Amino acid sequence: MKLRSIAELVGGTLAGDGDAEVFSVASPANAGPSQLIFISDASGAGLAESSDAGCVIRPVDLEISFDGATISVPNPKAAFAKAAAVLHGRKSRPTGIHPSAIVAPDAAIGEKVFIGAFCYVGEGSSIGDGTHIRGGAKIGDNVSVGSGCTIHPNVFIEDGCVVGNRVVLKSGAVIGSRGFGFVRDGDELIKFPQIGTVVIEDDVEVGANTCVDRGALGETRIGEGTKIDNLVQVAHNVSIGKRVVIASQTGISGSVKIGDDCVIGGQVGFADHTEIANGTIIGAKSAIFPGKKLRGGAWGGVPVRPLDEYKRLQAHIRSLPRLKADVDELKKLAGRLGNLVRSDEEE
Repeated sequence: MKLRSIAELVGGTLAGDGDAEVFSVASPANAGPSQLIFISDASGAGLAESSDAGCVIRPVDLEISFDGATISVPNPKAAFAKAAAVLHGRKSRPTGIHPSAIVAPDAAIGEKVFIGAFCYVGEGSSIGDGTHIRGGAKIGDNVSVGSGCTIHPNVFIEDGCVVGNRVVLKSGAVIGSRGFGFVRDGDELIKFPQIGTVVIEDDVEVGANTCVDRGALGETRIGEGTKIDNLVQVAHNVSIGKRVVIASQTGISGSVKIGDDCVIGGQVGFADHTEIANGTIIGAKSAIFPGKKLRGGAWGGVPVRPLDEYKRLQAHIRSLPRLKADVDELKKLAGRLGNLVRSDEEE
């Protein structure tokens, strides 16, 4: 991209040759003349000034001594990410269906679709324009996949699921597997019907080896713009709002409702039927017990509690060794006083 195009893309002010081009992004230490870097604050100024990069994105209020071009923006990290999304965009792939792929005769395949080696597209399914289905991916029967999606290798989308536009499903993700639901009848566990669906809205990303189970009788839904990390479990009938961020190894039990714009740390455990308000932040390794309803704000701990309260409790826990030592000392003093009292009584 020409630097003037990058400046226009990120809404920044360019200082330098607008016709100069960069081809990729890099860190300041590793960048060359055809690469773009960024710094967020004054702590990175020295790295930028010693870098061989062709252009640096910097804060508007930070002056640096840099021989190359600069683009000044209010939020350098976000601007850098926008530029990187174009410079390192989705790989261009040829339109067509690989000879080893199996596509049902009644499947509706849009324009400029790529279907790679050993893929499968089932009966009654539809694939939107410009979608890429990479090697080994399986699309079940009566599945709807929107336009501009990237389905990475070995993804499974089971029967009857709905995937919106510009969705990214990373390698090994399983969408629409039967949920984990049983009814106990004496000594027998009977499988409860898992015949619902999964609906993934536009611009969602689902990480590698993440599983999203279909609803039992209704739907499991992931809202527009939500980003889910690798190795996350989303159980049946879960509803996740828009623009939610969920980190790795989080487990979400059945019928949990998560509002819009939430941030969920790694290894968080959600028991069934919990409800999370819009904008809630949950720290890593927290546990939300069944039926719990979290209002907005920051939460953490096991069981989960408001973050300020959790921090106070942790401070008290760290004080326990000192408290134990104080109690032991008091017990010794009490023992000595008791001995003195007994001695006075005997005299």
